[in-house]
Amino acid sequence: MDLERAVRSLAEHFRTDAVVVVGSQSVLVGWPDAPVLMRTSGEIDAYPANARLLERGRPGYEVSEEIFALFGDGSPFEEAHGFYIDGVDDTTAKLPPGWERRAVYHETEALDGRPLRAIAPCTDDMIVSKLHRLVEKDRAYVEACHAARPLDVPLLKTRMAACGPRREVLDKACAFLDTLPPAPQAHPRPVSSTRAAEPPPHPAGTHHAFVDRDGAVYVREWDAALGIFNLVGNTLGPAVVRRNGVVYVIAGERMAEAAWAADPRVTAARAATRA
Repeated sequence: MDLERAVRSLAEHFRTDAVVVVGSQSVLVGWPDAPVLMRTSGEIDAYPANARLLERGRPGYEVSEEIFALFGDGSPFEEAHGFYIDGVDDTTAKLPPGWERRAVYHETEALDGRPLRAIAPCTDDMIVSKLHRLVEKDRAYVEACHAARPLDVPLLKTRMAACGPRREVLDKACAFLDTLPPAPQAHPRPVSSTRAAEPPPHPAGTHHAFVDRDGAVYVREWDAALGIFNLVGNTLGPAVVRRNGVVYVIAGERMAEAAWAADPRVTAARAATRA
């Protein structure tokens, strides 16, 4: 799968366990069977989650330029695999505030078996980023998405406005959204757009719950250095809830329930919530 190859390649080269995917192919993270028009591209826009850490203290060095040189258009990587990785950064896609709480995740593995994850904005937030530019291929992409799983137009307008675009950009986006046909009363939408889980009772911003495309709930811990909810972990209950049971995890470390309950971090978290 191109997405997993791209994630593994960036994760291994930049020594990270998380890769952020934006742009049109970010849809593959949460909606892998999206319409062909939405998932057919010769490029994947992505960056390692630790990009800013790698650039710190290195004037003139940009991770995106290294991605272009090693994995970009015309690179040996493209010759070998038939697609390329477009090196972007965390400012490339114009995403609405709070997109990190609505992000979608896909768990995969490095060649050595260590866990990796692809992180992408949910479908609605990715569509908002396309509404800023709205060239012909963006229009076709949004229309294909809406035809398959109708978009929530008022929601998109609200999130677009929250980005603070120029008035003419906002007006153009809203006018285009108004041309989309009304959605049927009952119609399925992507997990990445609509499904959410109740966050655990941690202090605001430290943990958040996400529903994956198979219906499992994952609690992830905020990583301030990376600016994303990264590792699975929960000191106030199970970190993973599936139909066939629950899993206890702290900071990415899977634990037996008894060991988890006895961990000092669990004791401290319980005391803090009682205070």
